[in-house]
Amino acid sequence: MGRKIKKSLAEYKSILIIGSTITFVVLGTLSISLFIRGYRPDFKNKILAPTGLLSATSTPRSASVHINDRLITATDDTINLPPGDYKIKIEKDGYLPWEKEIALKKEVVYQTNTHLFRSVPDLNPLTLSGAINPTLSPDGSQVVYSVASASASVDNGLYVLRLSNSPLNIARSSPKQVSANYKNINWPDAHFAFSPDSQKILAYFKKDQELSPTIFTEEWIKNVSTAYLFNSGDTISSRDLLDVTLQLPFLKEEWLAIHQELTIAKLNKLPESFQKTASDSADFILWSSEENKIAYLADKNATIPENIITPPPAQSTQTQERQIKAGHIYVYDIEDDTNFHIADSQDLAPNPNYSEINNQPFFLSWLPYSHHLVFIQDNKIKVIEYDGTNNLDLYAGQFDQKVVFPYPDGNKLIILTHPYDSAPENLYAISIK
Repeated sequence: MGRKIKKSLAEYKSILIIGSTITFVVLGTLSISLFIRGYRPDFKNKILAPTGLLSATSTPRSASVHINDRLITATDDTINLPPGDYKIKIEKDGYLPWEKEIALKKEVVYQTNTHLFRSVPDLNPLTLSGAINPTLSPDGSQVVYSVASASASVDNGLYVLRLSNSPLNIARSSPKQVSANYKNINWPDAHFAFSPDSQKILAYFKKDQELSPTIFTEEWIKNVSTAYLFNSGDTISSRDLLDVTLQLPFLKEEWLAIHQELTIAKLNKLPESFQKTASDSADFILWSSEENKIAYLADKNATIPENIITPPPAQSTQTQERQIKAGHIYVYDIEDDTNFHIADSQDLAPNPNYSEINNQPFFLSWLPYSHHLVFIQDNKIKVIEYDGTNNLDLYAGQFDQKVVFPYPDGNKLIILTHPYDSAPENLYAISIK
């Protein structure tokens, strides 16, 4: 009898241990799940209260995080806050501050993804012997220009500067001469244009240097005295130069076809409901390097439908404009289905390379590998976040407004300037991050 009781007690203890273990695991898993989702004890009301999570990240790291004007922590950190509206400020010595008002939602992580820009950018020369009529390729990978130096140690002619994502590119890269001057060809008198696929370079000479009509127009073609076409990656001799002066109307049609093909291929990546809006109401479309956002100029009033896709939980809470107006510039976020007003087209500096092929009437460019746009306004180089916040001055020194090129790594800008009046204009890289 005693053995049976002892056996029953042992079995009972085993069941109790197993049950307790299962209960502990279930409760522990539930607690961890609630903790991860942002629930925290509210001792006053004796409940688990939902919170929102602010993931304060920045590049560079270890920046100060202020919430509602109070210093709370440093990046990178995750902070639990009651749902509501907050003013976030992230700052670091030597960098411009980042500020944004956000609406924090329960059980949702808001990530700042802050890119801080230098308050005092430094300049590094990319060329030393001058750079005449520098022109950037559409893919942002190369700059063509000419040199006319009085120095006997410098070979005058045509040069190409290859750009790279490597952070050591400035230290290691040097311009490459692709053609010397010839008896009947003085490259410093030439102007340049790239094909839409960046594969070919058109070098042309104008009869009237003061006349600057939009390229590929009838007036422009009449003003071209000579035009040569060559591959952008080749070193060329006089025998390699193809005179296409008489073929300019046909070259225009060929380049337009390439441009349209590239445009259609990218338009197909847009949500179907937005494709019609983009095709009917956008004068031009500028894709971010990751192709998840587009900047565009509205050429007519239109309405962007609501909920083109199911909005993600962490969709931006900044004020949208889905009633678009002609003449305004917007950014549409494909992944978030959000649309933000960036600027008005008349406020930006004109694009000197405007044409039927490059139909962007003002200077505006995505900063690679970021969610920022670079533009020129009031003789300053400025940057703005894709949602219209953090409109900042990057550079206000002397520079040629026709030459402001984002570097492929997104950390620098290329400008054309000179340190004093009698010095030749050279290409400089401005470190902005």
